[in-house]
Amino acid sequence: MIAIKGYWYDGRTSAQTAAVFRVYDNGAIGIERSEDGKVLKTVPGFGISVSPRLAETPRYLYFSTGEKFETEENEAVDRVLERLKRRSWMQAVHHLEKRRLYVFICLAAVLLFMFGAVKFGVPAVSKGIAFRLPPSTAGYAGRQTLEILDRSVFKPSDLDEDVKLRLTNHFRPVIDDHAVYGLNILFRKGGRVGPNAFALPPGTVVFTDEMVKISGHDDEMLAVLVHEAGHEVHRHALRTVIQDSLLSFVLLAITGDITGSSELFLGLPVILTQLSYSRNFEREADDYAVDYLRSHNIPTVHLANLMRRIDKKKKSDSKTSAGAWTGYLSTHPLTEERVRRFEHDHK
Repeated sequence: MIAIKGYWYDGRTSAQTAAVFRVYDNGAIGIERSEDGKVLKTVPGFGISVSPRLAETPRYLYFSTGEKFETEENEAVDRVLERLKRRSWMQAVHHLEKRRLYVFICLAAVLLFMFGAVKFGVPAVSKGIAFRLPPSTAGYAGRQTLEILDRSVFKPSDLDEDVKLRLTNHFRPVIDDHAVYGLNILFRKGGRVGPNAFALPPGTVVFTDEMVKISGHDDEMLAVLVHEAGHEVHRHALRTVIQDSLLSFVLLAITGDITGSSELFLGLPVILTQLSYSRNFEREADDYAVDYLRSHNIPTVHLANLMRRIDKKKKSDSKTSAGAWTGYLSTHPLTEERVRRFEHDHK
């Protein structure tokens, strides 16, 4: 017989009773109150479930009728399970956690798995989801974003209607070539956003007045449009939002912080407009722009010229302000590698 000290719960109230759990040689069970030895329950066989062992935390033995027995005598419980040949695969976990080397190996394996999931798994899943989302879902996100920006950041465009009409007509071949994506060109006064252009799903491309004014040639604006079209073709905005969502839910699963999930959805417009595309996304959009511009005999250097001009103004403005500039280069970072590519392709 094996006797185990602990506490008895009758399953009907929260009352805790000090008791002894006895397992007889034939597998029968008896529960006796510690105070006076009164029998609280008897069971002819070991037909109960036992919680797995986790370090030295209390174990629970559950009865099918709702009662349970709690004990800290883990070794005694293990002896009972061993005698009755009721071993669980969770026992292997307990044996592993007692060995520091195995703990470090498991930790390294978990970290390696998480790294692979974040670096490869999440982007792959995000891409699959982005290309399968119905247009109505993408359109809702884009419309909500534009409405918020129009209320809080943008103002109506001050550009002459002739300028907007000229640019729209100049963009017409690109718009027609991307008819399936429904490109829609909008102009807004950017204010603190500065010279900027970005694509909102599903096909809206916004140019700020500041971007139009800093450009030196309509083909520079067209090159920017093609680059933004590349982001739309590859669903970069949606993929970024979905990646952030998946990572947030992974963090939620690990930490149990449910507040992050609601803040995520409330922050979708911010994510869409302030995202900084990854280098891979920028490279994809650049590849798309280069291929398109070359196939239409449009010098790729136009985009490089515009980016260098914006960069020069950014540096000039940073000397007279507190670095509040948030223009095109904040969401499409300027790198010499990118600029040289456009300039080299032109040569």
